[in-house]
Amino acid sequence: MERQSTESITAFLRTFERTETREEVSTLASCYAETFFVAGPDGSRAVRREDFALALPRRKKMFDEMGCRWSKLGSAVVTRLDERYAMAETTWKMGFKRGEGPITEIEVGSTFILDTKDELEVVVYLSHQDIGTVLREREVL
Repeated sequence: MERQSTESITAFLRTFERTETREEVSTLASCYAETFFVAGPDGSRAVRREDFALALPRRKKMFDEMGCRWSKLGSAVVTRLDERYAMAETTWKMGFKRGEGPITEIEVGSTFILDTKDELEVVVYLSHQDIGTVLREREVL
């Protein structure tokens, strides 16, 4: 069993910054377990990777329509949970621009539980905020 380093986990998370092309969307979907758990302010559910892959282009379109210009990993604090699993507590910096106005940067948090046995895979994704709510509070939407 290979123990993934903090550096390799951070590099893995940086994959999520890039979802512009069809190839990158496919790569992003492959970062998740065949079935994984998603939780956030609106509740929780199990998601199949193939359904997630189909939803990614719609998700990208929604973010584009909200004026999202970029999303970058701000920080990642990695904690080993046991020999197989690690937790990555992350912040993401996102830039939004509507019309001719300035770019508004927001920061959101999420936590990933990762299976590190072979290739890294997300088994749990926890979003700490609803991005739409954050954007409305910041008067971006």
